[in-house]
Amino acid sequence: MKKTLLSLCSLIVLTVSFNFTTVVTAASNYNGHWEDHNSVGQYGMDQMMLDMKSKGNQVTVEVSNDYFIPFEDSRESFKNSVGRMRSSVVNGTVVFNPKGQASFKYKDEYNNGQMSIQMQNDGVKITWTGKEVSEFSFPQGTFKLYKKINVGAAEMEKLGTFLSNFTELNLDEFDAKRVNNAELIRFGVWHNYINNFNSRISISNGKLYILKTHVEASIQKYFNIQFRNHHSVNGFKFNGKGYIFDGADGMPVYYVRAQDVFDLGQNKLRVRGVLFDADSPSTEMVSEVEAVVKKVKVQNNISYSLVTLKVKR
Repeated sequence: MKKTLLSLCSLIVLTVSFNFTTVVTAASNYNGHWEDHNSVGQYGMDQMMLDMKSKGNQVTVEVSNDYFIPFEDSRESFKNSVGRMRSSVVNGTVVFNPKGQASFKYKDEYNNGQMSIQMQNDGVKITWTGKEVSEFSFPQGTFKLYKKINVGAAEMEKLGTFLSNFTELNLDEFDAKRVNNAELIRFGVWHNYINNFNSRISISNGKLYILKTHVEASIQKYFNIQFRNHHSVNGFKFNGKGYIFDGADGMPVYYVRAQDVFDLGQNKLRVRGVLFDADSPSTEMVSEVEAVVKKVKVQNNISYSLVTLKVKR
């Protein structure tokens, strides 16, 4: 990640939904932190969190909801935490049954209802039924939350490095289910231009050239896709064996520092972190980053493939 380049093509971002089968277990671990959140507008968020701690057969439970919309939904208000903010909390003590189910009633000046909890192999499902008497009341509905896990410093750094391969190309939004061939080709070429220039890029008559096999290898490595559908796209001419193109430099490079990891089940992880300037890593973060990656096994080693990416610049 030594060179810089002009912005890679804008990629379409769409929400990815996962269908999880509800599987309960009597041996669930009731200690930990679970959460989920959704974006509101460009910079706002709606976050649901669950914290549980067991002592004997009893488990103390705290469920909170935080909602924030920056003033005028602007980046500056987002960075300075200026805007409309509200929080609500319900808590209690429960005993889970053998199916991993529990519930408790809660009442205060803003809430009067019941919280039901269902442990699942890939997370926790919570349901709140109660009257919303004010904007500070806990929202009614059923929510799926995912457990925060400790992957260790080395793995956290590995995840940040993996995601930096996309943000260094100024790739801000990505959905693997919607990506097209042209977008994959552009990634395969530019990734090698930045990271493997001396070993994979040749120069002839003022033009740059890369073999299609190198493009295929990068697409396989980062997206777990066996790519063969080669053709010319805007800025990249395919000659049957590889791509002829012009280089591009001049824009700053941004890397990812991974901070939190959540287990989504099915070998998928949600990674949250921050974007920082590669030339000034000690300065304040540039943006927040959220991604979903999937663990893949490559020659007895665990690697990742990108599922979704969202950068709030």
